[in-house]
Amino acid sequence: MNEFFIYLSLAFILVLFIISSILYKKMRIWKLVLIALTLAIYAIIRFLPQYITFIDSNLALEYFTYFLFGVLILLSVTFKNKIKITQNLTDYDFFELEKELENIKDVSDLLRLRFINTIGLLHEGLIFYNPDLEGLFITEQTSEILGIKENDLTMETYQGYLHEEDRSEYLKALRGTTKKNPSYEIKYRIIRNKTYAWVIEKGRLFTHGKKDYLVSTIKGIDMKLFPETMIHELDSLPDENLLTQILVQARKEKEAFYMVLMHLTNIPDINRRFGRDVGNLMIAEYIRKMRYHFARDLNSIFRITGIEFALIIREEQKYEVLKRALTSGGDLINLRLNVGGIQQIVYPNVGIVRHDPWSNYEVNDFISLGHKALEEAIRNNKKNYSIFGE
Repeated sequence: MNEFFIYLSLAFILVLFIISSILYKKMRIWKLVLIALTLAIYAIIRFLPQYITFIDSNLALEYFTYFLFGVLILLSVTFKNKIKITQNLTDYDFFELEKELENIKDVSDLLRLRFINTIGLLHEGLIFYNPDLEGLFITEQTSEILGIKENDLTMETYQGYLHEEDRSEYLKALRGTTKKNPSYEIKYRIIRNKTYAWVIEKGRLFTHGKKDYLVSTIKGIDMKLFPETMIHELDSLPDENLLTQILVQARKEKEAFYMVLMHLTNIPDINRRFGRDVGNLMIAEYIRKMRYHFARDLNSIFRITGIEFALIIREEQKYEVLKRALTSGGDLINLRLNVGGIQQIVYPNVGIVRHDPWSNYEVNDFISLGHKALEEAIRNNKKNYSIFGE
Protein backbone atom coordinates (compact mmCIF):
# COMPACT_ATOMS: atom_id res chain seq x y z
CA MET A 1 0.00 0.00 0.00
CA ASN A 2 2.83 2.37 0.87
CA GLU A 3 4.57 1.67 -2.45
CA PHE A 4 1.29 2.20 -4.31
CA PHE A 5 0.80 5.61 -2.63
CA ILE A 6 4.35 6.67 -3.51
CA TYR A 7 4.02 5.76 -7.19
CA LEU A 8 0.59 7.38 -7.41
CA SER A 9 1.85 10.59 -5.77
CA LEU A 10 4.87 10.75 -8.07
CA ALA A 11 2.59 10.30 -11.06
CA PHE A 12 0.31 13.12 -9.88
CA ILE A 13 3.29 15.41 -9.29
CA LEU A 14 4.58 14.83 -12.82
CA VAL A 15 1.12 15.32 -14.34
CA LEU A 16 0.57 18.61 -12.48
CA PHE A 17 3.99 19.88 -13.56
CA ILE A 18 3.46 18.95 -17.23
CA ILE A 19 -0.11 20.33 -17.43
CA SER A 20 0.80 23.64 -15.72
CA SER A 21 3.78 24.07 -18.08
CA ILE A 22 1.61 23.43 -21.15
CA LEU A 23 -1.38 25.47 -19.94
CA TYR A 24 0.55 28.58 -18.96
CA LYS A 25 3.40 28.16 -21.47
CA LYS A 26 5.96 28.70 -18.76
CA MET A 27 8.17 26.23 -16.88
CA ARG A 28 8.89 27.08 -13.25
CA ILE A 29 12.51 26.28 -12.40
CA TRP A 30 11.80 25.81 -8.70
CA LYS A 31 9.20 23.15 -9.51
CA LEU A 32 11.63 21.34 -11.78
CA VAL A 33 14.32 21.37 -9.08
CA LEU A 34 11.84 20.17 -6.45
CA ILE A 35 10.68 17.23 -8.62
CA ALA A 36 14.25 16.24 -9.46
CA LEU A 37 15.17 16.32 -5.77
CA THR A 38 12.12 14.21 -4.87
CA LEU A 39 12.96 11.56 -7.48
CA ALA A 40 16.61 11.49 -6.40
CA ILE A 41 15.69 10.93 -2.74
CA TYR A 42 13.31 8.11 -3.64
CA ALA A 43 15.90 6.47 -5.90
CA ILE A 44 18.43 6.42 -3.06
CA ILE A 45 15.92 5.01 -0.55
CA ARG A 46 14.59 2.40 -2.98
CA PHE A 47 17.69 1.25 -4.83
CA LEU A 48 20.70 2.37 -2.72
CA PRO A 49 19.61 1.82 0.91
CA GLN A 50 23.17 0.84 1.89
CA TYR A 51 24.22 4.49 1.69
CA ILE A 52 21.68 5.46 4.36
CA THR A 53 23.57 4.80 7.61
CA PHE A 54 22.10 7.41 9.95
CA ILE A 55 18.50 6.07 9.93
CA ASP A 56 16.66 2.81 9.33
CA SER A 57 15.59 2.38 5.70
CA ASN A 58 11.98 1.62 6.57
CA LEU A 59 11.79 4.73 8.76
CA ALA A 60 13.40 6.77 5.97
CA LEU A 61 10.74 5.51 3.56
CA GLU A 62 8.00 6.58 6.00
CA TYR A 63 9.47 10.08 6.35
CA PHE A 64 9.78 10.28 2.57
CA THR A 65 6.07 9.50 2.29
CA TYR A 66 5.29 12.56 4.44
CA PHE A 67 7.65 14.69 2.36
CA LEU A 68 6.08 13.42 -0.86
CA PHE A 69 2.62 14.29 0.42
CA GLY A 70 3.78 17.84 1.22
CA VAL A 71 5.23 18.27 -2.30
CA LEU A 72 1.97 17.08 -3.82
CA ILE A 73 -0.06 19.56 -1.71
CA LEU A 74 2.29 22.43 -2.66
CA LEU A 75 2.02 21.78 -6.41
CA SER A 76 -1.74 21.30 -6.17
CA VAL A 77 -2.24 24.63 -4.35
CA THR A 78 -0.15 26.61 -6.84
CA PHE A 79 -1.94 24.95 -9.74
CA LYS A 80 -5.34 25.76 -8.17
CA ASN A 81 -4.38 29.42 -7.77
CA LYS A 82 -3.60 29.60 -11.47
CA ILE A 83 -6.94 28.00 -12.33
CA LYS A 84 -8.72 30.45 -10.00
CA ILE A 85 -7.15 33.46 -11.68
CA THR A 86 -8.06 32.12 -15.11
CA GLN A 87 -11.60 31.40 -13.98
CA ASN A 88 -12.00 34.97 -12.66
CA LEU A 89 -10.83 36.42 -15.96
CA THR A 90 -13.07 34.09 -17.90
CA ASP A 91 -16.15 35.05 -15.86
CA TYR A 92 -15.42 38.80 -16.17
CA ASP A 93 -18.15 40.93 -17.62
CA PHE A 94 -16.80 41.34 -21.17
CA PHE A 95 -19.38 43.97 -22.00
CA GLU A 96 -17.97 46.33 -19.36
CA LEU A 97 -14.44 45.49 -20.47
CA GLU A 98 -15.22 46.36 -24.09
CA LYS A 99 -16.93 49.56 -22.95
CA GLU A 100 -13.84 50.62 -20.99
CA LEU A 101 -11.61 49.79 -23.94
CA GLU A 102 -13.82 51.92 -26.21
CA ASN A 103 -13.57 54.85 -23.78
CA ILE A 104 -9.79 54.56 -23.76
CA LYS A 105 -9.78 54.53 -27.57
CA ASP A 106 -11.98 57.65 -27.65
CA VAL A 107 -9.63 59.49 -25.29
CA SER A 108 -6.63 58.44 -27.39
CA ASP A 109 -8.30 59.62 -30.61
CA LEU A 110 -9.27 62.92 -28.96
CA LEU A 111 -5.71 63.55 -27.81
CA ARG A 112 -4.43 62.74 -31.29
CA LEU A 113 -6.90 65.12 -32.95
CA ARG A 114 -6.17 67.87 -30.44
CA PHE A 115 -2.46 67.52 -31.13
CA ILE A 116 -2.93 67.59 -34.91
CA ASN A 117 -5.21 70.63 -34.81
CA THR A 118 -2.96 72.45 -32.36
CA ILE A 119 -0.09 72.03 -34.80
CA GLY A 120 -2.28 73.64 -37.46
CA LEU A 121 -2.74 76.74 -35.30
CA LEU A 122 0.96 77.27 -34.64
CA HIS A 123 2.97 79.80 -36.60
CA GLU A 124 6.13 77.90 -35.72
CA GLY A 125 7.09 74.67 -37.39
CA LEU A 126 7.78 71.50 -35.42
CA ILE A 127 10.64 69.04 -35.81
CA PHE A 128 10.57 65.54 -34.30
CA TYR A 129 14.01 63.93 -34.24
CA ASN A 130 14.63 60.18 -34.27
CA PRO A 131 16.37 58.92 -31.12
CA ASP A 132 19.56 58.19 -33.04
CA LEU A 133 19.53 61.66 -34.73
CA GLU A 134 19.78 59.95 -38.11
CA GLY A 135 16.43 61.29 -39.29
CA LEU A 136 13.59 63.66 -38.46
CA PHE A 137 9.95 64.38 -39.19
CA ILE A 138 8.83 67.95 -39.92
CA THR A 139 5.35 69.48 -39.94
CA GLU A 140 3.78 71.39 -42.82
CA GLN A 141 4.78 74.75 -41.30
CA THR A 142 8.41 73.63 -41.24
CA SER A 143 8.10 72.48 -44.85
CA GLU A 144 6.87 75.96 -45.80
CA ILE A 145 9.77 77.62 -43.98
CA LEU A 146 12.26 75.39 -45.79
CA GLY A 147 10.37 75.53 -49.08
CA ILE A 148 10.31 71.74 -49.53
CA LYS A 149 7.57 69.12 -49.85
CA GLU A 150 9.00 66.18 -47.91
CA ASN A 151 8.10 65.55 -44.27
CA ASP A 152 10.47 62.66 -43.51
CA LEU A 153 14.10 63.64 -43.94
CA THR A 154 17.46 62.15 -43.13
CA MET A 155 19.76 64.27 -41.00
CA GLU A 156 22.14 64.54 -43.92
CA THR A 157 19.36 65.90 -46.17
CA TYR A 158 18.25 68.44 -43.58
CA GLN A 159 21.80 69.66 -43.00
CA GLY A 160 22.00 70.26 -46.73
CA TYR A 161 19.56 73.15 -46.24
CA LEU A 162 21.81 74.76 -43.62
CA HIS A 163 24.59 77.19 -44.32
CA GLU A 164 27.90 75.32 -44.34
CA GLU A 165 29.32 77.50 -41.54
CA ASP A 166 26.35 76.77 -39.26
CA ARG A 167 26.21 72.97 -39.46
CA SER A 168 28.79 72.21 -36.77
CA GLU A 169 27.11 74.55 -34.26
CA TYR A 170 23.74 73.00 -35.11
CA LEU A 171 24.96 69.45 -34.42
CA LYS A 172 26.79 70.60 -31.30
CA ALA A 173 23.53 72.02 -29.90
CA LEU A 174 21.61 68.81 -30.60
CA ARG A 175 24.22 66.43 -29.24
CA GLY A 176 24.90 68.62 -26.22
CA THR A 177 21.32 68.24 -24.97
CA THR A 178 21.16 65.94 -21.94
CA LYS A 179 18.78 65.09 -19.10
CA LYS A 180 20.59 67.64 -16.94
CA ASN A 181 20.39 70.26 -19.72
CA PRO A 182 17.26 69.23 -21.64
CA SER A 183 16.70 72.49 -23.58
CA TYR A 184 18.60 74.19 -26.36
CA GLU A 185 18.25 77.24 -28.57
CA ILE A 186 20.20 77.94 -31.73
CA LYS A 187 20.03 80.37 -34.64
CA TYR A 188 21.23 79.30 -38.07
CA ARG A 189 20.79 80.03 -41.75
CA ILE A 190 18.77 77.94 -44.18
CA ILE A 191 18.62 78.24 -47.94
CA ARG A 192 15.21 79.18 -49.32
CA ASN A 193 14.62 80.22 -52.91
CA LYS A 194 18.39 80.34 -53.42
CA THR A 195 18.74 82.86 -50.57
CA TYR A 196 19.90 82.24 -47.02
CA ALA A 197 17.52 83.28 -44.25
CA TRP A 198 17.87 83.10 -40.48
CA VAL A 199 15.74 80.84 -38.31
CA ILE A 200 15.65 80.15 -34.60
CA GLU A 201 15.16 76.61 -33.30
CA LYS A 202 14.19 75.88 -29.71
CA GLY A 203 14.18 72.25 -28.63
CA ARG A 204 13.74 69.99 -25.63
CA LEU A 205 14.72 66.43 -24.80
CA PHE A 206 12.34 63.86 -23.33
CA THR A 207 12.61 60.14 -22.59
CA HIS A 208 10.22 57.37 -23.63
CA GLY A 209 10.82 53.62 -23.54
CA LYS A 210 14.42 54.13 -22.31
CA LYS A 211 15.17 56.19 -25.43
CA ASP A 212 15.87 59.93 -25.67
CA TYR A 213 13.93 62.03 -28.16
CA LEU A 214 14.21 65.66 -29.28
CA VAL A 215 11.30 67.85 -30.31
CA SER A 216 11.74 71.48 -31.36
CA THR A 217 10.01 74.50 -32.80
CA ILE A 218 11.48 76.44 -35.68
CA LYS A 219 10.63 80.00 -36.68
CA GLY A 220 11.97 82.36 -39.30
CA ILE A 221 13.48 85.64 -38.10
CA ASP A 222 14.34 87.27 -41.41
CA MET A 223 11.81 90.09 -41.83
CA LYS A 224 12.09 90.03 -45.62
CA LEU A 225 11.20 86.36 -45.95
CA PHE A 226 9.05 85.96 -42.86
CA PRO A 227 7.02 89.16 -42.36
CA GLU A 228 4.94 87.71 -39.50
CA THR A 229 7.98 87.19 -37.27
CA MET A 230 10.15 89.64 -35.34
CA ILE A 231 13.21 89.68 -33.12
CA HIS A 232 11.50 89.87 -29.75
CA GLU A 233 14.53 91.10 -27.79
CA LEU A 234 14.67 94.21 -29.98
CA ASP A 235 11.07 94.91 -30.94
CA SER A 236 9.85 94.63 -27.36
CA LEU A 237 12.23 97.30 -26.04
CA PRO A 238 10.68 100.65 -25.04
CA ASP A 239 12.08 103.78 -26.65
CA GLU A 240 13.49 107.08 -25.35
CA ASN A 241 10.03 108.54 -24.74
CA LEU A 242 9.27 105.88 -22.12
CA LEU A 243 12.79 106.36 -20.72
CA THR A 244 11.91 109.98 -20.00
CA GLN A 245 8.70 108.95 -18.24
CA ILE A 246 10.51 106.33 -16.15
CA LEU A 247 13.17 108.87 -15.14
CA VAL A 248 10.50 111.36 -14.04
CA GLN A 249 8.92 108.69 -11.87
CA ALA A 250 12.27 107.52 -10.49
CA ARG A 251 13.20 111.06 -9.39
CA LYS A 252 10.02 111.22 -7.31
CA GLU A 253 11.00 108.10 -5.37
CA LYS A 254 14.01 109.89 -3.88
CA GLU A 255 16.37 106.96 -4.33
CA ALA A 256 19.75 106.80 -5.99
CA PHE A 257 20.02 105.09 -9.39
CA TYR A 258 22.31 104.98 -12.41
CA MET A 259 21.59 105.60 -16.07
CA VAL A 260 23.94 103.66 -18.33
CA LEU A 261 24.14 104.49 -22.03
CA MET A 262 25.70 101.82 -24.27
CA HIS A 263 26.88 102.32 -27.83
CA LEU A 264 27.62 98.98 -29.55
CA THR A 265 30.70 100.19 -31.34
CA ASN A 266 31.54 97.38 -33.72
CA ILE A 267 28.02 96.50 -34.88
CA PRO A 268 28.38 98.65 -38.06
CA ASP A 269 31.50 96.64 -38.95
CA ILE A 270 29.58 93.37 -38.37
CA ASN A 271 26.78 94.69 -40.62
CA ARG A 272 29.27 95.39 -43.41
CA ARG A 273 30.98 92.01 -43.12
CA PHE A 274 28.02 89.69 -42.55
CA GLY A 275 24.87 91.64 -43.30
CA ARG A 276 22.38 93.64 -41.25
CA ASP A 277 20.42 90.51 -40.28
CA VAL A 278 23.50 89.13 -38.52
CA GLY A 279 24.05 92.49 -36.85
CA ASN A 280 20.49 92.55 -35.53
CA LEU A 281 20.83 89.03 -34.15
CA MET A 282 24.10 90.00 -32.44
CA ILE A 283 22.40 93.05 -30.91
CA ALA A 284 19.47 90.93 -29.73
CA GLU A 285 21.80 88.39 -28.10
CA TYR A 286 23.82 91.17 -26.46
CA ILE A 287 20.69 92.83 -25.06
CA ARG A 288 19.40 89.50 -23.77
CA LYS A 289 22.60 89.00 -21.76
CA MET A 290 22.60 92.60 -20.48
CA ARG A 291 19.03 92.18 -19.35
CA TYR A 292 19.95 88.97 -17.51
CA HIS A 293 22.91 90.51 -15.67
CA PHE A 294 21.82 94.11 -15.02
CA ALA A 295 18.24 94.92 -16.07
CA ARG A 296 15.78 92.20 -15.08
CA ASP A 297 13.24 94.70 -13.76
CA LEU A 298 10.37 95.83 -15.98
CA ASN A 299 11.15 98.94 -18.06
CA SER A 300 14.82 99.03 -17.14
CA ILE A 301 16.39 98.78 -20.62
CA PHE A 302 15.56 101.05 -23.58
CA ARG A 303 16.55 101.43 -27.22
CA ILE A 304 17.69 104.94 -28.07
CA THR A 305 18.98 104.39 -31.63
CA GLY A 306 19.78 101.35 -33.73
CA ILE A 307 22.95 100.57 -31.78
CA GLU A 308 22.50 102.72 -28.66
CA PHE A 309 20.73 101.54 -25.53
CA ALA A 310 20.02 102.82 -22.03
CA LEU A 311 19.94 100.84 -18.80
CA ILE A 312 18.46 101.96 -15.49
CA ILE A 313 20.29 100.28 -12.59
CA ARG A 314 18.76 100.76 -9.15
CA GLU A 315 20.86 98.30 -7.14
CA GLU A 316 24.28 99.41 -5.96
CA GLN A 317 25.58 95.84 -6.10
CA LYS A 318 24.73 95.47 -9.79
CA TYR A 319 26.39 98.79 -10.54
CA GLU A 320 29.57 97.67 -8.77
CA VAL A 321 29.58 94.49 -10.88
CA LEU A 322 29.21 96.60 -14.02
CA LYS A 323 31.99 98.97 -12.97
CA ARG A 324 34.39 96.12 -12.24
CA ALA A 325 33.60 94.61 -15.64
CA LEU A 326 34.32 97.95 -17.34
CA THR A 327 37.62 98.53 -15.56
CA SER A 328 38.85 94.99 -16.11
CA GLY A 329 37.49 94.56 -19.65
CA GLY A 330 35.74 91.40 -18.52
CA ASP A 331 33.41 89.18 -20.52
CA LEU A 332 30.32 90.60 -18.81
CA ILE A 333 30.64 93.61 -21.11
CA ASN A 334 32.77 92.50 -24.07
CA LEU A 335 30.77 89.47 -25.13
CA ARG A 336 31.83 86.68 -27.46
CA LEU A 337 28.60 85.81 -29.31
CA ASN A 338 27.71 82.97 -31.65
CA VAL A 339 25.04 83.28 -34.31
CA GLY A 340 24.98 80.11 -36.36
CA GLY A 341 28.59 79.52 -37.32
CA ILE A 342 29.52 83.22 -37.01
CA GLN A 343 31.43 84.17 -33.87
CA GLN A 344 32.19 87.78 -32.98
CA ILE A 345 33.09 89.81 -29.91
CA VAL A 346 30.59 92.65 -29.44
CA TYR A 347 31.95 95.49 -27.36
CA PRO A 348 30.39 98.82 -26.32
CA ASN A 349 31.33 102.33 -25.33
CA VAL A 350 29.60 103.21 -22.09
CA GLY A 351 28.56 106.50 -20.50
CA ILE A 352 27.27 106.51 -16.92
CA VAL A 353 25.60 109.19 -14.83
CA ARG A 354 24.37 108.82 -11.24
CA HIS A 355 21.20 110.35 -9.87
CA ASP A 356 21.19 111.16 -6.15
CA PRO A 357 18.08 112.00 -4.15
CA TRP A 358 19.32 115.58 -3.70
CA SER A 359 20.14 116.13 -7.39
CA ASN A 360 18.48 119.20 -8.91
CA TYR A 361 18.93 118.20 -12.56
CA GLU A 362 15.87 118.21 -14.77
CA VAL A 363 15.20 115.00 -16.66
CA ASN A 364 16.32 116.41 -20.02
CA ASP A 365 19.51 117.73 -18.44
CA PHE A 366 20.10 114.34 -16.81
CA ILE A 367 19.75 112.57 -20.17
CA SER A 368 22.02 115.16 -21.78
CA LEU A 369 24.71 114.45 -19.18
CA GLY A 370 24.46 110.75 -20.01
CA HIS A 371 24.99 111.47 -23.72
CA LYS A 372 27.99 113.71 -22.94
CA ALA A 373 29.52 110.89 -20.85
CA LEU A 374 28.96 108.49 -23.73
CA GLU A 375 30.52 110.88 -26.25
CA GLU A 376 33.55 111.19 -24.00
CA ALA A 377 33.84 107.41 -23.81
CA ILE A 378 33.70 107.15 -27.61
CA ARG A 379 36.44 109.80 -28.00
CA ASN A 380 38.69 108.27 -25.34
CA ASN A 381 41.18 105.85 -26.90
CA LYS A 382 42.45 104.51 -23.54
CA LYS A 383 39.21 103.23 -22.04
CA ASN A 384 35.78 102.56 -23.42
CA TYR A 385 33.73 104.08 -20.60
CA SER A 386 33.16 107.43 -18.89
CA ILE A 387 31.43 108.09 -15.59
CA PHE A 388 30.09 111.62 -15.13
CA GLY A 389 31.83 113.31 -12.24
CA GLU A 390 34.88 111.01 -12.19
